[in-house]
Amino acid sequence: MKKIVIFFSFFMFLFSNLLFSISEDDANEFVVDIGNQAIKILKIPVDDKEKRKKELQNLLQQKFDMPFIAKVILGKKIYKETPKEKFDKFTKIFELHIVKVYSSQLGTYKGQKFTVNNTEIKKKDAFVYSTIESPDYPTTNIVWRVRNRESDLKVIDMQVEGVSLLRTKRNDFEMVLNSQGIDGLIATLNTMNQLPDLKIPGE
Repeated sequence: MKKIVIFFSFFMFLFSNLLFSISEDDANEFVVDIGNQAIKILKIPVDDKEKRKKELQNLLQQKFDMPFIAKVILGKKIYKETPKEKFDKFTKIFELHIVKVYSSQLGTYKGQKFTVNNTEIKKKDAFVYSTIESPDYPTTNIVWRVRNRESDLKVIDMQVEGVSLLRTKRNDFEMVLNSQGIDGLIATLNTMNQLPDLKIPGE
């Protein structure tokens, strides 16, 4: 009986690994699509800020695992203590915060070229190395951490010139979380989301 249980457990382990495995080609294609969508956003006229924000939000929802990212930012302790309804509220407000910040930082299209260079598979994640080249700015290096989430690829982190989005946001919110908890962070993000949009580079 014990041998049967061990064999069954081993079989399920192999099956789950195959089900949620990720290939270099799939990861490359996935990130190339992200780059193409980002270029389309850059081409939206700067005076149509609402469309830029809407398209960026669509990109986040389609390609990024925002609930997972929100969970990591809160940390295990706070996440476990947070009711689902409140966590969902935080995830939504956090997503709006990302849209507001990055819709202005993206800038405008000035001949940027997005290239995927190579991919490394490490355990259950693919790390896709890419560059953005522009006639007017230095080359930007971006590493995308991609994971198979319920048979659908999602970005769970990205590093721009070695700076992790997850790590940056955890550091940004750490003081508020430690002093005011998730309620204080939700209130803080709500206030930040009401501030006027930043000027888009290229306006």
